[in-house]
Amino acid sequence: MNSLLRSCSIGCRRILLAAVLFGGWAGSLLRAETGWPQTVKDALGRDVAVAAEPHRIVSLTPGNTEILFAIGAGERVVGVTTWCNYPAEARTRAKVGGFAATTIHLETLVALQPDLVVAGDETQRMVIESVGRMGFPVVAVKVREFEGLYTVIEQLGRLTGRTAAASALTDGMRRRVAAVVEQAARIPADRRVRVYWEVFDAPVMSAGKSSMIGHLIELAGGVNVFADVHEEYPQVNTEAVVARAPQVILGPDMADNGPLTVERLRARPGWSAIPAVRNGRVHILPADPTSRPGPRLVEGLELLAAVLYPKPETGGGR
Repeated sequence: MNSLLRSCSIGCRRILLAAVLFGGWAGSLLRAETGWPQTVKDALGRDVAVAAEPHRIVSLTPGNTEILFAIGAGERVVGVTTWCNYPAEARTRAKVGGFAATTIHLETLVALQPDLVVAGDETQRMVIESVGRMGFPVVAVKVREFEGLYTVIEQLGRLTGRTAAASALTDGMRRRVAAVVEQAARIPADRRVRVYWEVFDAPVMSAGKSSMIGHLIELAGGVNVFADVHEEYPQVNTEAVVARAPQVILGPDMADNGPLTVERLRARPGWSAIPAVRNGRVHILPADPTSRPGPRLVEGLELLAAVLYPKPETGGGR
């Protein structure tokens, strides 16, 4: 993944990171009715009409793919992107290209004759508009936080006639998120750990306040050291990381030049003085469930909370 990012411009990197980190990600579908025809307002502000219950669906983001399978509509998914790797069954579907609009093959997509295409955000606008002009209903979604994700899940449930399954899924997710938030609320302000998440290392990119990762850090009771940066995934100065003295450093497990380690970070100028490096609190977390807007995001939140505030081990015999 990192080698692919290094071959791109900064703009290209952000698009590719969107595929891995968001897979679709906070806007919502609105005004969907039960039954058909349905009209929804998508993340691009377009009114999209879906004339009949869809039976041939193409998903253009990994997050959308995971949602469709999780609500029991996976058998209707006929096309996905090369990033759609979960569940395993999704890998057996026809591939229509990658996440970036320039990598999606319109001929392959059209040949699948979808009666619904579920796309990402404005980064896929070129494809969304092209496919829409061909007469295929294309619904764009964008998610940056859990409430937006719940809305997307429930709206895709209505669009596919899987409302009960979608509601059951979001209800379970809400309960699990609430448990994490309740636990975090008990942590005193002066004990909340400062967190730095390194998205990429060349150039160094982190997670800002408006990102999904920033949202998870906040829910888990952490303090994002770049919460004052409103850009989703900003390029940051390494000296700024040192100055903000994070107590925990996190990174995704997608580096092909080796994961973040205390030893690697200690070799960076000034980083040996960072509390997280000095105390060995550098952790690698799975990229997909910690940043992909799908049902597994709640697993990522629970994992993040456990890493930030590990429960003390209890010894036996006492």
